[in-house]
Amino acid sequence: MMLKLISKEAWAFQKRESYQKYKDYEMVATSAIEGIPITLETINNSKQLPLESVYTKLMMASNLLGKEGLELIIYSYSAGLPAKELAEYLPSVIEYWQLYAKHHINFHKSSECDGHLVPHLELITDEYWEALQLVCFSILFGQPEHLPTIMDILAYENDEQDALLDKLASPWLPDRDISNIYLRQLPYRKLDKIFAAKEEDRPKLMSQYLDEWYGASKREPYHDRHKSSFFPGYWSLEAAAVTVILRIDDSSYRDKSYYPKDLVDFARSQYTPLDQQGNAESDDTRLRCVAGEICPQSGEWYSPANNMEKRHFDQGETMPEIPNNPWGETIWYLDLSH
Repeated sequence: MMLKLISKEAWAFQKRESYQKYKDYEMVATSAIEGIPITLETINNSKQLPLESVYTKLMMASNLLGKEGLELIIYSYSAGLPAKELAEYLPSVIEYWQLYAKHHINFHKSSECDGHLVPHLELITDEYWEALQLVCFSILFGQPEHLPTIMDILAYENDEQDALLDKLASPWLPDRDISNIYLRQLPYRKLDKIFAAKEEDRPKLMSQYLDEWYGASKREPYHDRHKSSFFPGYWSLEAAAVTVILRIDDSSYRDKSYYPKDLVDFARSQYTPLDQQGNAESDDTRLRCVAGEICPQSGEWYSPANNMEKRHFDQGETMPEIPNNPWGETIWYLDLSH
């Protein structure tokens, strides 16, 4: 699927980022919406590319796909597109990054490479922001099944892994080692004391984190972007992801600048809180079922392994496996929109 462009009239009413200019959003979104299918077609018809530098061309084209996909999500969130639509697009963006990883490795193996291997995303550079988006969007859109793929992409040729990224992924990857190094330092290192704090102290600490977030982000690529063209928006995605993971009461800071509360609200609608597991009727419950398990509730179900296409299953049926899918394990989710 592809996201849609918001009209200027709708954007003026529903935009989330006051600094965003419609012409910038329109240009970035239109470029991605129209350009991504063309780039995909070019990659799929690679046999028609000139043999000279073909591995380089495929690497650069697939890298563009990943970057444009992430830009489309964050610009569209700032413009007011519903979180549910953004979530439905995320599997496509993960697929773009998988495609890039494949073509990047092929380039490294080719004679076009000078033997100098570099990461898919270099975590000590500004590319950290893209890595953080991938991890946070997977959590906030209720699709943690992408995290093993993402963390493998981030591990490639990076000498060190990052403490924050490891901690964010750790609830779903319990066997993964957690780094003690914050590769980008501020503002992210300030989250350490929130992870370590008592439950009752976390709301105040997170509120303080958000108050200091912009000033502490001076070395990050999004800082001061509102002063130039093509401003994606100021969003502390990591604050939102930590709020969801630690189940922090955000009532004292949900209306603060930089806090993407709509993503947090959506995420909380997707996961089953520990004290509600087994209660299939809860409005806050997202039913999740792995292939081979028994369907717990009749309805329309979808899976990233099935390109998010909905299928009806009755309670008591065995949930099927989608063979040879790019995601590995087949995980089904109940569509609660009906």
